[in-house]
Amino acid sequence: MKKHRSVWFWFFWLLIIAILSFGAYTAYLAMMPTRTNFSTTTPSQNTKIDLTLNRDQLNALAKTYLTDDSNGKYQVKVNSDNVVANTTVTIFGQKLDAQLTMDPKTTDDGNIILAVQKVELGRLDLPVNVAMGYIKAMYSGPKGVSIQPDQQQIALDLSKLTNKNGWTVRADQFDLKENRFAFTGVMQNAQ
Repeated sequence: MKKHRSVWFWFFWLLIIAILSFGAYTAYLAMMPTRTNFSTTTPSQNTKIDLTLNRDQLNALAKTYLTDDSNGKYQVKVNSDNVVANTTVTIFGQKLDAQLTMDPKTTDDGNIILAVQKVELGRLDLPVNVAMGYIKAMYSGPKGVSIQPDQQQIALDLSKLTNKNGWTVRADQFDLKENRFAFTGVMQNAQ
């Protein structure tokens, strides 16, 4: 005679399969390589404006830009030793605070790379590559922001992010310790 299994037996195995599937999918996202090709501009016939900001001015600019473009979902603060991004995420119906601590560097072509040092969910430190894989899967921001879990970094292509009415901005210096942030505004094909 065949033994009938309880409904709880099947729910248990369904839960185990769901947990393993979620873990495998997260690992897949974290291990998937990403590469960013930054767009470049030609220097001929461009008008340039040099702009130097201090930390307070840069924080005010970030607050204004992020409030306008993402409805206040993210808060970014440039400190004397790192850049911190805060947001609230919903996991299993619960709203939790999330924080990324990053080390910024400029590239030769005027873009910014944010090396992610630490990811926190509430007071829990998460493995950076796993958290970055989750962020990449859920992020729906501008095209100039590239989440790269395999390199544990976020690439900001300033030429794509700041392209407004023919103007773009490139980063020349991003020095946290010296409180100096130099940018060049470039107007394309000015005559």
